[in-house]
Amino acid sequence: MKLTNRRNFLKLLLISSSLLVLGRLSISEMQHAQNGLTPFGSWYVVQYSQIVPDILLNNYVLTVDGDVENPVQLTYQNLLNMPSIEVKDTIQCVSDPYFLRANVVWKGVPLSNIIEIVKPKPSVIKVVGYGADGYTADLPIEKANDPNVLVTYMADGKPLPQVHGYPVRLSVPGWWGYTYIKWLVRLHFTSKNILGYWESLGYPDYAKK
Repeated sequence: MKLTNRRNFLKLLLISSSLLVLGRLSISEMQHAQNGLTPFGSWYVVQYSQIVPDILLNNYVLTVDGDVENPVQLTYQNLLNMPSIEVKDTIQCVSDPYFLRANVVWKGVPLSNIIEIVKPKPSVIKVVGYGADGYTADLPIEKANDPNVLVTYMADGKPLPQVHGYPVRLSVPGWWGYTYIKWLVRLHFTSKNILGYWESLGYPDYAKK
């Protein structure tokens, strides 16, 4: 998909979504909160489906499988009990990075820690993430091992808002927003060149900004 086509597609999504409040906010309101972070109500919203998944914590499971020695299923409490870090980040949409952006502090479990637990086979080249809404994105295994890539459950000291991926999402600081999978329910390690949604339409696996 050409960049202009993607931009037109995203504009239709943005216009049709009642959740998007960007048009009612000034740039200063978006970018210059007192603490340098973007208020939740001013975050941009772009998503694969118009349906926002409603996931209950007591039913949440993150499945980690594929070409690994130790596949696991992690509950929300499991994630809370694991070592966590905070990473300050600016998430940006590739189609309009100036307006569609948000400054945030993520908190979560480094994906590299989970990789140590599941022990991918030497042949693994990618991690494919799946959202509860059906969205997918892929990361090269080298990026997945970046210590700042998080399986995230908090933003700015609070649980994730539902529209922004509650209860768990992937955050990939330094890369474009299409890799930040919301409502994350599966991480699949693969030795094949499997492509995520936008990657299959021509967007790069190496999504560095």
